[in-house]
Amino acid sequence: MIMYFLKLNISLILLFCFYKLMFSSDTFFSWRRATLIGMYFIAMLIPGFDCSDWVNNHPGMASMASDYASIILPAVSVTSEKGTVVDWEIVALAIYCMVVSVLLLCFSWQLVSIIRLRNKCQIGYVNGTEVYLLEGNENPFSFFRWIFLNPEKHNRRELDEILMHEQAHCRQLHSIDVLFAELFVVFFWINPFVWLLKREVRLNLEYLADSNVLASGKDSKEYQYHLLGLTYRKNVATISNNFNVLPLKKRIKMMNKKKTKGLVKMKYALYIPLVAMLLVVSNIEMVARSVTEVKNNIATVKTSVEQQRNKKQQQSGEVYTVTEIMPTFRENVNLWLSKKVKYPAAAVKKKEEGRVIIKFIISPTGEVQKPQIIRSVSPSLDKEALRVISSMPKWNPGKQNGKPVAVYYTLPISFKLR
Repeated sequence: MIMYFLKLNISLILLFCFYKLMFSSDTFFSWRRATLIGMYFIAMLIPGFDCSDWVNNHPGMASMASDYASIILPAVSVTSEKGTVVDWEIVALAIYCMVVSVLLLCFSWQLVSIIRLRNKCQIGYVNGTEVYLLEGNENPFSFFRWIFLNPEKHNRRELDEILMHEQAHCRQLHSIDVLFAELFVVFFWINPFVWLLKREVRLNLEYLADSNVLASGKDSKEYQYHLLGLTYRKNVATISNNFNVLPLKKRIKMMNKKKTKGLVKMKYALYIPLVAMLLVVSNIEMVARSVTEVKNNIATVKTSVEQQRNKKQQQSGEVYTVTEIMPTFRENVNLWLSKKVKYPAAAVKKKEEGRVIIKFIISPTGEVQKPQIIRSVSPSLDKEALRVISSMPKWNPGKQNGKPVAVYYTLPISFKLR
């Protein structure tokens, strides 16, 4: 679940940065709308899309997965703090869920506020369009098919512009985009790019509505002055489509921008290789966790002589570096080590910290044998790391050709002073 969350947020960051670089200055507002909403769905689908078979069948990709497995090792961090071990993952998850709950409550309250306002307002008609009549000095806004405004605060020409603008929001169902962006912020609030993406979605919807008004023949300068005149009015809710949404400077600049040539739409095809790249990168980690399967796929093209050599290695008791099924710890190895490793007092006194890497053998029966330091930090930290590794319970042994074999395993332990 954590890996899915991480991949989703990284994908969203890369997609958004690519959008800002390539598409945020053109005038293809409908295309941009589809791209922005598509980014949400792509980010959600990429972590769960399995193309590991394709990666396995391409030696170059398989090599990258193998390198990932050997270099990016699962590290356990040990601190000098005494007392009960705190599971910081659970604490972080609890805080995260609390913020989600608060944001979801605020989101729900805004929905309720709009519904209550709709039930409170009288229904009127402006130029034959049904509207809900506001009594105060609030900004005109719409939510799905509901349009809210105070006709007494605007002249006839301004009412025409407001209605065209809000009818465009209603007709094109812009509230769906807004709600989707808001909900994404609720559940992925920790990612700052989610907030930037929400703002981009809202702004592009205003570009679409503004374009609809100007396409009807309304004077551009007069319409812009009208927007400026509503700058300091109150907005009822952020999840509604408000007639006057800041930053006005960007909207006015976009209104005065020359239309982008249609041929430039071709650049939207660049998203295809980007998405393909994200899919491959996402699956590299998945393949790396089963790197022996990659080796097994490559081994299908080997001769029968090589297969016989593997059997001889097994019979002779040779220690393998990579096997078809790698050894696995029977518990959560990181959690087990965090409970067992104690920061040596001598190391605390000398302010020693660093990353000790230990190599050891998992025997055919699962015992940890011959642990040795391959990256040292200090005698006291090295000694503690060796002590804990030597005291580990049995593992599930590695297997080659269906039989348990001895396998080398490397594990890092990070010591860090608070």
